[in-house]
Amino acid sequence: MNVVRAVLIKELKDGLRDRRALLSAFLFPLLAPVFIYGLMTLVIKQNTESEDLVLPVIGQGYAPALMRQFEEAGFTLEAFDGSPETAVRDKTVELVVQVPEDYQETMANFEPTQVLVIHDGSRNDTRTIVRKVRNLISNYNNELAALRLIARGVSPRILQGVRAKSSDVASDEQRAANLLNFIPIYVLMAAFVCGLGLAIDNTAGERERRSLEPLLINPVTRTALIFGKWLAASALAGAGMIITLGLCLGAMLALPIDELGLNFTLTAGQVLMLLVAILPVPMFASSLQLLLGLFAKSFKDAQSYVGILVFIPVVPTLVMQFLPVASSLWMYFVPIFGQSLMIKEILGAETIPLLAYPAAFITTFATSLLVCWITGRLLSQERVIQS
Repeated sequence: MNVVRAVLIKELKDGLRDRRALLSAFLFPLLAPVFIYGLMTLVIKQNTESEDLVLPVIGQGYAPALMRQFEEAGFTLEAFDGSPETAVRDKTVELVVQVPEDYQETMANFEPTQVLVIHDGSRNDTRTIVRKVRNLISNYNNELAALRLIARGVSPRILQGVRAKSSDVASDEQRAANLLNFIPIYVLMAAFVCGLGLAIDNTAGERERRSLEPLLINPVTRTALIFGKWLAASALAGAGMIITLGLCLGAMLALPIDELGLNFTLTAGQVLMLLVAILPVPMFASSLQLLLGLFAKSFKDAQSYVGILVFIPVVPTLVMQFLPVASSLWMYFVPIFGQSLMIKEILGAETIPLLAYPAAFITTFATSLLVCWITGRLLSQERVIQS
């Protein structure tokens, strides 16, 4: 332990002495919460801000009643001339509503008629207004059908057989956590970013400076050297991750989520549970970085190898997003996946099995120790040292 402590102190001093590398490593924890706050503020503003909606229409005079529906919904109608497909494709307008010339004739004959909504489905910024226009046309169609039945002495209720009624049992915290489901990505990614430079410098950097072999001449075990370097890189990674967590939580509390009808609160107990849940992540990240850095010939090569590990925290969120499955106990035994799941559940104030905490900690920590042991064993091989 004296050797491990000596290596730990030495590597931490060297890492903290390099101010430029330290600033580069901790730039991510500072910028991620700013990005989250700015992005979510824009999303909230777009969903709550009321603005004049201009609706280009071809053939306004053919459907006066439908046009009144649009005006009552807050649209400003504007006659459109030219090719609607070209205008939408060139993004000069968001969409165009085209009323057919035989609209009145088909309505008088009680025949179905089509009002064309021309839009670009690849544009994300127009989805809200397109959905609103379609819903207005659908509601107008329902009202028109009801009036036709009433005119013939038939109750519109005859068309209402079975209706689905939604009852959402999710709490405000759960819905808010689902909206901010990218928070676990940034928190866990910080553990892979902040200690990256020190982990690479302790392996590939020393090989490039030709200081690795003189270091191994000392009468200490290779495993003790690796564990000292591992703890130093883990300390920096853990500090960056905790800073990212604190700033992200502060950004979430500062966001006006209540304008979306949501409510997000955070207790001291939740913060403590979050810290316990993510504690082994920096150790896991640093152990993998040391292992891969050992096979790199230079610091530059190690950056390309180890940089791939940064995408590991993204995988659990993508899996839960595109393959939604109910949480099960075995998931907490999977490193990173279990921590990502726990962060989401803690932020949503959900009940987590008590076994989940030791399961996530022990498996992740044990995997880290195993990877460090393997790295120490590889460091004893001459072909690895001289490669």
